[in-house]
This record gives sequence, C-alpha cells and structure tokens, in this order.
Amino acid sequence: MSMNTTTSNIVSSQISNTVIVLNILSKNYVVHLPLILIIFGVIGFIGNALTYLQSELRSNPCCIYSFCSSIADIINLIYNLLPSYLSGAYGIYIPWFRLPNMCKFFIFCLGFIPHLSINFLLMSIIDRYACTCSLTSRIRRLNQIKMVPWLIIITILTSFISSIRTLILYEYRTGRGCVATNTLLNNILYAIINGTIQPVTMLIFVLLTFRNVHKSRQRVAGMGISQSHRTRNQFISLILVQILVTGIISLQWIIMYLYYLIPVTVPRTSEQQTIVNFIYSLSNCCYYLNNVKSFYLSIATSHLFRQTFIKALIRLLPRNQRQRWQLTQTNVQMMTLTKINPHRIT
Repeated sequence: MSMNTTTSNIVSSQISNTVIVLNILSKNYVVHLPLILIIFGVIGFIGNALTYLQSELRSNPCCIYSFCSSIADIINLIYNLLPSYLSGAYGIYIPWFRLPNMCKFFIFCLGFIPHLSINFLLMSIIDRYACTCSLTSRIRRLNQIKMVPWLIIITILTSFISSIRTLILYEYRTGRGCVATNTLLNNILYAIINGTIQPVTMLIFVLLTFRNVHKSRQRVAGMGISQSHRTRNQFISLILVQILVTGIISLQWIIMYLYYLIPVTVPRTSEQQTIVNFIYSLSNCCYYLNNVKSFYLSIATSHLFRQTFIKALIRLLPRNQRQRWQLTQTNVQMMTLTKINPHRIT
C-alpha cells in the first residue's frame, strides 16, 4: 500500500511539473514569438519591396504576383497577428475584437488574407508553368503583362469566395465572442479549402511545370542555355522552394487544428489538455512563418534576387558612397581577371 502511494505521488509530481514547465514556456516565451515574427516580417516586406520594384523585375508577372503575396503577408501580420500578440501578452484588445458588429468582418479577414497570400503564390507557379509551355500554346497568354491585372482580380475573387463560409457560419454571442454556429462543418470546410484544395492545386502545377522544363531541356540539348532560360529557371527554383516550405508549414497547422478542434470521444486529462494547448499555440505561431519566409527564401535560393536586392540597397546610398562602392567593385573585378589570366591584362 505504501509503495502504491509513493508511486502515485511520483507520477502526480511529474504531471504537475510538466504542466508548470509548459505554462512557464507559454507565458514567458511562446507568447512573445508573434513579436519576433512581425519584426522579421516587416524587414522581409521592405526587402521584397526594394527588390521587386526595381526595373529588372517589376515587369515580370511572376515577380508581380510574389510582391502581391508579400503585401498580403504584411497585412496579415499587422491585422491578425499583432492584435493577437497585444491581447495575449498585455491584455490590450483592438476594438474589432469585441465589437458585435465587427465579428463577421474580423473572422472573414482572419481567413481571407492568409488564403489570398497563398493564392498569389499559386499564381506565381501558374505563371512559371505558362512560360514553360510551347510558344504556340494558348496558355502562354497567361504570361503576358496585360493579363496580370485581370488575373489579380480573379485571384482576389477566388479567395473571397473561399472565405465566404465565415460570413455564414460565424456570429457574435454574449460572453463567448465570435464563434462558429456549426463547429464541425466549419472545421471540415476549412480543412478542405485551405488544407487540401490549395496544396493539391499547387502540386499539380509544380508537376506540370517540371514536365514542361524536362521537355524544354530535351529540345535544346546540346544547343546551350540562353540567358532568358537561366532567368526563368531561377524563378522556377525560387517558387518551388517557396511552395515546398509553404506546404510543410500549412500541413503541420492543419493537422494540429483538426486534432485540437474535432470533438474527442474520451475526455483529455488536465495534463493532456495543457500539452495540446501548448502545441496548438506553438503550431499557430509557426503557421505565420508563411507570411515571413518569402524574402529570406528568395535571398537564399535566387542569385538574381540577391543581385537585384544589393543593387537596390546601393541606389539608396549617398552619391559619393555609391561611386566609391562602384570603384571598389571595378578594382575587385580587375584583380580577379589578373589572377585568372595575367597575360591578357597589360
């Protein structure tokens, strides 16, 4: 009897320690993760704006969609994540959080803006698919700059239609705030629209783009690769990495979202619920990496993006410093040429 009591006390102590540690981590660290994401998101947005608005890239449809996605990203961080951080860390509530009349609008934006961001990423891979099609294909027209405004409007309308469920299924209830009237239906629709349709559509166009690139390489085998093809391939690599990382981030969130919200037959213990709550909040923060990653992945994967970004930074320098930098670069290039072939430099 004494041993059973001792064992029970040890298990109880371990459980209580787990709960205490997770609560400390949540209150002292996880709660401040949104602020870090917002800071990096703002820096990334400025970097994207400086790069995509340069003359080398601003007339490229793929870059236009990527920049539109970046705009949606920063709006999502400021409109959705910042109020959540202020309320969770300091108890400061933005008015639309608690106003009954703003309930549906707030929930709509909570779903619409992230969906729009990923939709523009989808448009980027569709554009890359179109530019790899044969010159006689009608799909090639999607790559024309005059089509971009229409495709942007279609993208916004698609995200609006996909998020309209929130205007139907949510309402304000006193004491509970803005809640879904049919939780199960809402969760299923969210999982299908955000967790299935978008990733599957992106995967389809990734495979189609790979197929076209493979055919293109077979046609030009032995002829060399032109500069336009190199630029095209760089953007394809950039977008593919973006899609891969987006898929991983979205998948972990959808799995955790469904696990957290779908009713369970066996009630969870207090320790289990604490663990689930901790992982859910951490997963939710990680989901906002989708709105932060764009600039940093572009810098890491695309030489053209890096080059354009550096040029944009140099153009911001005062004239005398800009000339000094250009002179330094010229000297470095001359020294490199001298080392490679000293007999050609006289």
